[in-house]
Amino acid sequence: MLGSLVTRLRRPEYTGENRCLPCTVLNVGIASVGATLLGAWLVAAGSATAAVGVSTGVLAVSLAAIWLRGYLVPGTPTLTKRYLPASVLAAFGKTPAASPEGIAAGAGGGAGSEADAAPSGADEAGGDGATGGNAAAAADAGEAGRTEGEPVDPEALLERANAIEPCRGDDRCLTDEFEEAWHAEIDAVRADDDLGPWLDRFGLDDGAVTTKELGNSFAVSVDGRRVGAWESRAAFHADLAAATLFADRLPGWAGLSARDRGQVCNGLRIFLETCPDCGSPVSFGTETVESCCTSRTVAAVTCDDCEARVFESPVDDEDVAA
Repeated sequence: MLGSLVTRLRRPEYTGENRCLPCTVLNVGIASVGATLLGAWLVAAGSATAAVGVSTGVLAVSLAAIWLRGYLVPGTPTLTKRYLPASVLAAFGKTPAASPEGIAAGAGGGAGSEADAAPSGADEAGGDGATGGNAAAAADAGEAGRTEGEPVDPEALLERANAIEPCRGDDRCLTDEFEEAWHAEIDAVRADDDLGPWLDRFGLDDGAVTTKELGNSFAVSVDGRRVGAWESRAAFHADLAAATLFADRLPGWAGLSARDRGQVCNGLRIFLETCPDCGSPVSFGTETVESCCTSRTVAAVTCDDCEARVFESPVDDEDVAA
């Protein structure tokens, strides 16, 4: 009977791995202060004998509720997400999770990558920008005027590669020729057991590739070193295929850092109309992504049939409301 009661009271969405430490600390503090004030009131009322027992019992019941439910005060998770400052969440290691961004900052710098031998501005590995042959390559890519630290303009580069074109008024769509070539390349990536050579198009070392599902992201490592995280395996395959095409179609591709190449490929995926994994149509929309202590709104492209997430980017709640 006790076991069934515990099961009914337990809230797994707020306990265990999902427990919000700031919520727990706050509620334990409230329970302790409440029990202390109750004891003091009983003493003042002339019930000193009962004060210790009652206050201890109240505290014990409160702590049990926090252990089982994750909180004592109703609405604590919602209040925490809405009002607790980011600096407090950071102190508990509960900062909002960022959307996967493909190639990690600082990744690259191996054989077969001219760009990462002399990093461009957005590569956090350092350097004074593209030099020598890489400067010429960057100029070919339309990046000559970009200052150090300034991000690439994916849409401009995609147009230069003839990957997208105007459609439906001011909108942009994949060109028919590029879309066909892209999906054919994706099929080749999916059929290949050795993804190391494909990563070389990103300016990353060819090595033993390992992958791992981590919550809402798909992490990729080469020889044990994390090189990036994608929204899904489908998004990862799409980027590998796109990088291969850009190596031949975008002048100056070799002059971009691995990070910049990843940003270009990431920007391309928003134009997908067919899922690179199951071939179904894709849907674009906004949704709220919640963790134990935070919530954020993202714009997402998701495959209708297999529900693979192929693009995700945080958006401002005010922009969504507008």
